[in-house]
Amino acid sequence: MATNLDSTGRHHLNSEEDFDGYPMVEVYSRYSVENSDSLSGEDTDETASEEELPPPGWPDISSEETENPVPDAENTGLASCIRPYTWTGGRTQTRHRFELETLVSTSELCDITKLQRLEHQSIADICRTPRSVAEVGAMLSIPLGVVKVLLGDMADLNLITVHSAPTSSGSEAHLQLMERVLTGLRNL
Repeated sequence: MATNLDSTGRHHLNSEEDFDGYPMVEVYSRYSVENSDSLSGEDTDETASEEELPPPGWPDISSEETENPVPDAENTGLASCIRPYTWTGGRTQTRHRFELETLVSTSELCDITKLQRLEHQSIADICRTPRSVAEVGAMLSIPLGVVKVLLGDMADLNLITVHSAPTSSGSEAHLQLMERVLTGLRNL
C-alpha cells in the first residue's frame, strides 16, 4: 500500500486499488472531513430521507411495562394516599404522654356514628377493645407520631380512655414484676 504524507504528517492513499483488503479505510474516507458533503447541508444519495427517520418525541414504551404504574387507591388504603402531617395539621406534640405500650380504648361517651373526622372513626372502631398505641398505628398503617397526636386529640375530647401503663406510674408492683421476670430468665 503506497501512501503519501501531507503537511500535517497524515498518510493518504495514492489510489483506489489501495482500498482492497482494508474495509476500515473505506469507512474512514466515507465519513472523513474531506468527503463530508452531507455535513455541509448538501443532499447526497447516501443521506437518509425524512421518511426513514423516526419522528421526534418520547420513546415508545410498550403497554406491558406501564399497564398500571400507579396503584389503585382501593388497594393501597387511605393512609398511603394522605400525607401524615395533614392528618395532624402539622402538629407533632400532644398534651398527653403516650408510650408504645400505653393502652387506649373507646370511652362510653364516644358515638362512632357522630364522629366527623374519618381518622377518629377509624381509631374509635379499632379501640372498642383496649389496644396499645403501637397496635393502633400498625392497624392504620400510619406513623407513631401521627397516632400519638390523633389519640391526644381524642383524649382531649373524651372520646377514648387512656389506661395508665405500669411504666408511667412507677409503681412497686411493676418493679416486682420485672424482678420475677429476671429471676425466671436466670432459671432458664
